[in-house]
This record gives sequence, C-alpha cells and structure tokens, in this order.
Amino acid sequence: MRSIRRSTFLSAAAGMIAVAVLSGCGGGTAASTPEGPVEITFSSWLKGSKNVVDAYNAAQSEVHVTFSEVATSADNYPQLTNQVKAKTAPDVITVEYPRVSEMATQGVLKDISKEAGELVSTQFAPSITSLVNFGGATWGVPLDAGVLQMYYRADLFEKYGIEVPKTWAEYSAAAAKVAAADPKVRLASSPVGDPAMYAALAWQNGAKWGSLDGDSWNVDIDSDATKAALKVQQDLVSAKLLWTEDAPVLAQKQADGQLLSVISGSWYGASLNTAFADQSGKWRVAQLPSITGEPSAAMYGGSSFGISSTSEKAEAGIKFIKWMTTTPEGIKARISGKSTVFPVNETARTAAAAAFDTAYFGGQDIYEVAGKGLASIPEGWVWGPATITTFTTLVDEATKVKAGTSTLQDGLPVAQKATLADLKNRGISVK
Repeated sequence: MRSIRRSTFLSAAAGMIAVAVLSGCGGGTAASTPEGPVEITFSSWLKGSKNVVDAYNAAQSEVHVTFSEVATSADNYPQLTNQVKAKTAPDVITVEYPRVSEMATQGVLKDISKEAGELVSTQFAPSITSLVNFGGATWGVPLDAGVLQMYYRADLFEKYGIEVPKTWAEYSAAAAKVAAADPKVRLASSPVGDPAMYAALAWQNGAKWGSLDGDSWNVDIDSDATKAALKVQQDLVSAKLLWTEDAPVLAQKQADGQLLSVISGSWYGASLNTAFADQSGKWRVAQLPSITGEPSAAMYGGSSFGISSTSEKAEAGIKFIKWMTTTPEGIKARISGKSTVFPVNETARTAAAAAFDTAYFGGQDIYEVAGKGLASIPEGWVWGPATITTFTTLVDEATKVKAGTSTLQDGLPVAQKATLADLKNRGISVK
C-alpha cells in the first residue's frame, strides 16, 4: 500500500484535505444540460450489475450510467488506485467493507458526507454503518451484508443422523459423528488460510480487531475472544475432522456428497445454485452456531458503493447509488442477474426476498434466516487501513498451520505486531 504521512488518523479535516489534494478538484456536481442527462460511469464485479445499470437507464432520464465490468474484486483495488492517479477513475465505484478505510486514506474515495451522510444514517443498520462511517465522515453507501451462516445438505444430515447444531460444541460433535460413520465424508472444511473467516468468527464472538480512540487507532487482534473462536476450529483441524484441501478438491467433494455443509456469507446461495445446480432442493440454510448457543452472527463479505475522489459528479452518482441500494426496482434488477444479494436496507431486502426463487433451497426463505443473523451481529466492528497487512500476515502464518507446526492462535500475535508496524510506518497514530 502507498505510504500516507499524517500525524493523526482519519480525523474529518485531515481526511478531507488528503482527498482534496489527491483529487485536484472540489466535490462539484455537473448539472444536466438541455442536450441530455448527466453522464456518469460505474465499475463493479458484483453479480447483476449490468442488469442494474440497464434498468436504471430505462427507468429515468436525469442520469445516464455507463458500466465497466471488473473481472474480480482482487483486480478492483489496484485498478482504482491507478485510475485515480491518472484521473480516469469511474464516478461510482465498488468497495468491500474491509477496504473502505484503506481506499479512503489512499485518496481513492471521496468524502460523501454532504451528499449521502443522511441517507446512510437513516436507511441502514448501525452494525453496518460503522463500516462506512468513520473520522466524522461518510465514505460509502452500503449495499449488502454478507451475513455469516451455515449452508447444509438436509438429505445428508438426515442420512447421518445429524441435527442442525446451535453451538460450536454441537458442531464439533457432529463433525466427529460424520467422520466416524464414513472416513470419506466430513461435516465441513477448515478455515485455515482464510483470514476473512478468522475475522468473522472473532467478530461473532465479540472481538474487535480495531477501534478508533480519538485520533489514534487501537489494534486488538490477539484477544481472548479471537483465541477462543479460533481454538474451536483448530481443535477440529488437529483431530482431522474437517477437510483441509484446496478449493478445486473441495468442490469435487461437495459435488460427490462428501462435504455436508459450508459456512459462508449470505451471498453464497448464488454460488451454490450456479456450481451445484443438480443439487437443487437439497440445500438449506441455518444460523451460525455460537459458543453460547445464543444467536450471534458476523459479516463475511459485503460491499458498498462510493464516489471516486476525482469525480465531479457526486450528486448524480449518489442518485444512482440510492436507487441501487434502497429501491425495490434496483434490487429486483440485481436479483434478475442471479444474485442472492442480502440488502442492508429493509425496503430493498423485502423486495429481494419476494423476487428470489426459493426452489433451490426446498422452499426455504433464506432471507428470513439472514435477517435474523443480521440482527444478531455485534455492533462496533471497524476495519482498519492496514487490514491487507493483517490478512497477508495471517495467510503467511497459515502455511505453518497446514504443516502442523503451528496453530491458528499462534498467528494472532504475529499479525498484531505486523499491523501495528504498518500503521506506525504510515504515520498513523496508534495506541
């Protein structure tokens, strides 16, 4: 990541100054002309985005959107950084929650408090607004919540006599029962090497890897709550009760009925429907097991839309973003593109549930399950600007876990140290 030299982190004034310097322009809005609508550009990799753009352009005449598809989320951020430097960035951009603070501090995102601050504060859940609001400013408008939950094969749970677990202890017992019944079958796969999953499990258990204290950043990755969450997974890995293979092998096992469940975000339903269409009617969704058995979930994925710092059309861009994220028409257009997006906005979520074909899940209302999960997500989680350093360090440490020379918990102090060092090196105040 590019170095940021500031004595304080994410104060509102400093943030706006940094963006103004990098953008080389104000936040003005291009007015429509007698010749036609305001022309804006939009980039994304999210499913259904082209459908959304086509529907929006057909629904009104004030703003016209030109869509540019990004191959993957991994391609998105270096591409945006380069485009902002060249002043060719799209007006409306897609940023996942873990990358919002990074994109803000690097001058990619515009402060949209004036244009969208009220929209965000009144139309979205508090557990989500903290992911786009910080330093006294609004940097994005939420689309969805990647509510962490458990997808499972109802037919195979019945075959192996497994009840849907409500606690992690019950989950572990079910994993042991399945492995004992058939050594070629496992209840699930391990999270080793997936730091976003580590974070989600920690979040579910009440951890907060980062928080702002005035102008300083607190980092608390190596916490008791995180250790407890990861110990559950480590014990299962150590006992060889979870598959630990890479994705292609796991996909084949899933196709063959050797993988009974998958813990993932609410967006995963679309992937199931696409990759395992022949298993239609067999899958169900349940809330995530918790240590206490009380409902508790977390976020695993999810995206927001922001305005690039070089855009001069913020007002027009926010009109489009508001339509995408809060109207039934915008969400129905996205669902038509085979998305199982779980909108944060309640009006949009109701429309998504009504438009979704439940046949794949045996008629189950998966939006109802995700809604209960969303309500149980602990508030206050904030992603810091060194999240990529945290994740990269944990991925590196995962090689030792796979080799059996380390544990998931052992990587936490290493990630803590690396994250603090990165923040300090970039001139960000830490405590």
